[in-house]
Amino acid sequence: MKQILEANTTLYPVPVVLITAGIAKTNVMTCNRIASCSAEPPRLAISVRPTRYSHRLIKETREFVVNIPSPAQDILTDYVGVVTGKKENKIEIAGMKLAPAHFVKTPLLADCPVNIECVVEHEIELDSHTMFIGLVKAVHAEERLLNENGEVDFSRAQGIAYDWAVVRERPTYNFDVAELRRAVELER
Repeated sequence: MKQILEANTTLYPVPVVLITAGIAKTNVMTCNRIASCSAEPPRLAISVRPTRYSHRLIKETREFVVNIPSPAQDILTDYVGVVTGKKENKIEIAGMKLAPAHFVKTPLLADCPVNIECVVEHEIELDSHTMFIGLVKAVHAEERLLNENGEVDFSRAQGIAYDWAVVRERPTYNFDVAELRRAVELER
C-alpha cells in the first residue's frame, strides 16, 4: 500500500557535486540540485538559493564549474556544504587545489576526478532558487575513469561521493562545523 506524502523534492539518484564560482575570489559550494537538461548541445542546470554567496558570483561572471568529488572527499563535501564563503576561505582551509579551466575563467578543483566547465545561457527565477542553465564548454576527466569509448565511467572510481541522497532543505541532523573543519584539515 502506498502513502500520500507532503509535496517534496524526492528524486533518486541525486548526485552531490561541488560548484566553483567566481574569478577574483573563487568560492566552492555543495550542490545537489543539478540535472542534465540538454544533450545537443550539452547543458547542465543547477539551482542555487539567492542568499548563497556563490549565487552572486555566478550572476556576476555568468559561468561556473561542476566538480564531481570522489568517495574519499565525502567529509570535504560536508564541510563545503555547511560553511559560507562569505565568512571564510573554504578552499584555503580545506587545502583544495585550484587549476585553470580551458574555456572559462572560473577555476576548477584539481583534486576532483571530473570537472565540467559551464557558461550560463539562461536564468530562471523560481520561488526558492535561481536555476542557472549552463552550456557545457569542456569536460575534464582522469584517464582512469574513461571507458573504451572515451566516456566517463564512474564505476571505475568505485562510485562518487554520495551516489544518491535525499534532497532536503533542512538537514536531519546538525553538523558540528568545528569538527568538520578539523576532519578536513586532518585529511590534508
